[in-house]
Amino acid sequence: MFPLRVRSSYSLLEGTAPPATLCRQARQHGYPGLALTDGDNLYGLWPFLAACRREGLRPVVGAEISEPGTMRRATCLVEDEAGYASLCRLLSRRHDPAGFDLAAALADGSEGLTILGDHLPLLDELWERGLAPVADLGPQPTEAGRRLRNWAGSRGVVAVATPASRLAGEEQRDLYRLLRAIAGTTTLSRLETLESPAGVHPLCGPEVYRRRFAVWPEVVEATLAVAERCAFTGPAFGIVMPPWRRGGEGEAVQVLRRRAYAGARRRYGDDLGETVVDRLEHELRIIATMGYSAYFLVVRDIVHRKGADGRRHKRRICGRGSGAASLVAYCLDITNVCPIRYNLYFERFLNPGRRDPPDIDIDFAWDERDEVLADILGDHAGQAAMVCNHIRFQPRMAIRETAKVFGLPEGEIARLTRRLPWLSRGDGDGLQERLQGLPSLADQDFSAPWPAILRLATRLIGLPRHLSVHSGGVIITPGPITDYVPIEYAVKKMPIRVPIIQWDKDGAEEAGLVKIDILGNRSLGVIRDCIAAVRQGGTPLAESGWNPEDDRPTREAVASGRTMGCFYIESPAMRLLERKAGSGDFEQLVIQSSIIRPAANEFVREYVRRLHGGSWQPLHPAVGDILDETYGLMVYQEDVSRVAVALAGFSHADADGLRKVMAKKDKVLQLQDYHRRFHDGCRRRGVAEADIDRVWRMMLSFDGYSFCKPHSASYARVSFQAAYLKRHHPAEFMAAVISNQGGYYSTFAYVSEAKRLGLTVLPPDVNAGDRRWQGRPGSLRVGLQSVAGLSAACLDRLLVARQQGKFVAAVDFWHRVRPADDEARALIHAGAMDSLDPGGNRTALLWQWAVFLRLRETAKAASLFPAVLPEPPPLPPPDRTTLLRREYAVLGFLCSDHPVTLIGRVPPGLVKVARLGECVNRRVRCAVWLLTGKLVATKSGEAMEFLTFEDETGIVEATFFPPVYRRCAHLLQSGRAYVLAGTVEQDYGAITLTVEQAEALGTGG
Repeated sequence: MFPLRVRSSYSLLEGTAPPATLCRQARQHGYPGLALTDGDNLYGLWPFLAACRREGLRPVVGAEISEPGTMRRATCLVEDEAGYASLCRLLSRRHDPAGFDLAAALADGSEGLTILGDHLPLLDELWERGLAPVADLGPQPTEAGRRLRNWAGSRGVVAVATPASRLAGEEQRDLYRLLRAIAGTTTLSRLETLESPAGVHPLCGPEVYRRRFAVWPEVVEATLAVAERCAFTGPAFGIVMPPWRRGGEGEAVQVLRRRAYAGARRRYGDDLGETVVDRLEHELRIIATMGYSAYFLVVRDIVHRKGADGRRHKRRICGRGSGAASLVAYCLDITNVCPIRYNLYFERFLNPGRRDPPDIDIDFAWDERDEVLADILGDHAGQAAMVCNHIRFQPRMAIRETAKVFGLPEGEIARLTRRLPWLSRGDGDGLQERLQGLPSLADQDFSAPWPAILRLATRLIGLPRHLSVHSGGVIITPGPITDYVPIEYAVKKMPIRVPIIQWDKDGAEEAGLVKIDILGNRSLGVIRDCIAAVRQGGTPLAESGWNPEDDRPTREAVASGRTMGCFYIESPAMRLLERKAGSGDFEQLVIQSSIIRPAANEFVREYVRRLHGGSWQPLHPAVGDILDETYGLMVYQEDVSRVAVALAGFSHADADGLRKVMAKKDKVLQLQDYHRRFHDGCRRRGVAEADIDRVWRMMLSFDGYSFCKPHSASYARVSFQAAYLKRHHPAEFMAAVISNQGGYYSTFAYVSEAKRLGLTVLPPDVNAGDRRWQGRPGSLRVGLQSVAGLSAACLDRLLVARQQGKFVAAVDFWHRVRPADDEARALIHAGAMDSLDPGGNRTALLWQWAVFLRLRETAKAASLFPAVLPEPPPLPPPDRTTLLRREYAVLGFLCSDHPVTLIGRVPPGLVKVARLGECVNRRVRCAVWLLTGKLVATKSGEAMEFLTFEDETGIVEATFFPPVYRRCAHLLQSGRAYVLAGTVEQDYGAITLTVEQAEALGTGG
């Protein structure tokens, strides 16, 4: 027997087992192959094909296609390449919101497909339309199966038995019930009344089906004949490039050459030196040989959009990733860092031995990206789609969803999940034990039903939950994209419908679909808005020839870690590293941007030691001077590849494979194989065991995410641009940072930073303010967008009304803008109405609003309102503490004060943050406000946390080592005040606080 209808966990919230599990089980059962037929999708195609290769099975590609709103469904199995394209088109039609008729769709386009069905009316209709479907009798003889068999016999078509399985085994029924309850947003106790478990079957061995169908043995044997029809074993497209629409690849080669040289003359002048010409020729030759000329031109056209005047205009971008190593890309203006000046290695991006398709990553301003995507999808309609993400159950999601179907109230669930740190999928085993050991959950009650919830949630971890849109990956194909991959449509607010392919980025890469990454970057929006504000204020700022990395004051600011708000170099860890390094130059910032990765802590300290003159030796004599510019340390992704070639004799292709595996999440088996090959290669070349282990340990520091040098250089340039603007135009810069609503820190933290820069923070104002924050030399005006509770509609009405003239009184504002009660109160509490009250009494404003509201509710028409409200009685203004508490409640910060100064009763002997540098190696106590934190694990797996605190005088990084963290974790919450006791430490000039005790404080009197 050949199992012809099997569903995996990619039948979302219905199948229980990944393709790898099913393939392993099929091999153990003795099946020659397996047909994966998930519901309405090919999400799991590539994991399925990989698992079949691993288990030695013959794959049959297929899908079970349903008709929305009916019980009609058909299983389509792919016979050949034409059948694969037919299946992709059918699945795409199935997901088209315009509607879908299954019989009509199959009649129109089922070339190369074998169709199985168990719905007699549908089979009749398909037969009448000239098709010969196979009757699917399911996993056991039934009365319905008898009728299907008779139908097939009377028409001379095949009838087969199929597993119709959704489970790998009987032990997965509880998991299946859980998935169905989640899908139905119901509880486990109510599920039985909504769904019958009768039709849910596991994948059994062939002897089971032979025994069940002993009365109709031919339906078991017929499965082999049906499988024989299906010779297709997976797509083999090769590399699929986006087309350049103004000519073929031959013309693209010539056009690329002309544009690259024209761009080189713009960048370097008319007299191109030998270095530039040789590099251009080298790159152009490789690009043409590998067929990438059209790809470069397509990306250039995306970056340089044709305007209404017919001319192309360059958008503000940051070309990043390995593509930033290309001089051709730099000359086309799709990257911004000179590869020659900064010694960027082109072969990291493109080389003749590279097997996988590289892509070019382009960042656009975050609020312009959707327009760019809409342009691409519109220009290449029918041939373009975005890549999807397969969102899987992670521990937090699995716990939350399982607890909901157990019937627990949201509040009880949130009390646990909101205090969970990020846990990797590998933490599924022993989930309850892991949670009970977390300091942040020290006071959590784990009594029943939590043990049952956590046991079941563990089994969810790693299963696919739903699809989302990739952050920016776009595929453009030469022909209709539905010939290559099924598409569906994302729920995303854009001018056009957003098609997404059914594969994630790994699947697209496996298929050879070359991706262009179109990503949103808030810092590009910050830089754009800051420059516009500076120019609007009358200060010229020309970007042509702008090299902020050569500006001495900017370098000094970077060297001292004054980079909050400056893109990639604003995190606490980066600011500490900048202060320890103390250099502030671009080349060192490129190194720092890449070495500051999670698994490289020990090498960060070693880098600083070597930077300050500490002695060092090359990793090994065979490595030579490969790592000289990074002080003998592997810093960039390509360093892994180059050391593997030099030390273990890897080919360039294998070395690149090792580099890629390091970045993958599910890499254990592959990494073990590479480790063995690396070890064997080193031993053959006479490398000592201790040296092999030392080098491999450094390679493992690239676990998770890491960067190549071109990427780090591109991000360092954007960071330097931001640092320049902050240093020279702080008000405009901080206004842009907060208005763009992004960054590592909260608005509260950025407001505090603005005050440290000497800026006066002015409250929002219905007359003087704007939607966004405004920076003027010396001051920062809060944007109305920051008033909590003020709806977008009300803000729009306010701005439109103000165009007709400024508001002359509170009643004038209320008449013209018509705010809701909570909106009017929020504006008063935020101080946005102060300019409309001559007495500056917010209590009087609230009284007037209450009178106005009562009159508005009783009036028959607006004309019945009095022009002037009655004078308020003599009311005392709110006391200072009440006023500030209300302001904080609606803004999330205070304009003129810091909340830590409002703490009522505080212990004596506290030290201000600005004076901690005077207390090195001494034990101190200070009252501070918690901004943010980063939870990490020690080598032994214990939890600890690095936290950022501030008071009104400065900001300090604090370390909670495991014993202290265990005691204090349940107290720590951003946006609260604490008294910390600990020792002030200094490391290469950077001041930190090692905390020994923490006590939460209240604010106010």
